[in-house]
Amino acid sequence: MTGHRSDGEELTLGVDPCDLRAAFGRFATGVTVVTARSGRAPLGMTANAFTSVSLAPPMLLVCLSNSARCLGAIEKGGVFGVSVLSEDQQDCSAHFAGTPRLEEVAFHDLDGVPMIRGATAQFACDLEAVHAAGDHRIVVGRVRAYAHGEARPLLFHNGTYKGLA
Repeated sequence: MTGHRSDGEELTLGVDPCDLRAAFGRFATGVTVVTARSGRAPLGMTANAFTSVSLAPPMLLVCLSNSARCLGAIEKGGVFGVSVLSEDQQDCSAHFAGTPRLEEVAFHDLDGVPMIRGATAQFACDLEAVHAAGDHRIVVGRVRAYAHGEARPLLFHNGTYKGLA
């Protein structure tokens, strides 16, 4: 990691990636599954780095690993979905994070984009921009359709799933 002294000279700071991940994990987040299509088949991945960007025009962003299969499908297809998981969808989150727990995932389409059925909020997006950021890409989407319900969201904090208190 680098920083700059007041005289402009660059400093190199030692960073332990595991410790940095633990520090980032102190920030509680919601849990999303980002979806796209690879051919006709839907695919997805769990992502915690999600936020609104703008109301006019309606935009959001997600941060995806450079190695995410979903990233290539999003860039190729130009559309993606974000499903904000409800608190009873922990197995769905784990499934898309690389620990298969479900024999079948219940998808449905929102404006032609695959979504996770039962999610508390869903956003169908057109790809607006992709920005390189270290070992991730910041994927900006323009929301073209959305839906939301009353289910309580699934939260992630300090390496564990939680519900609202």
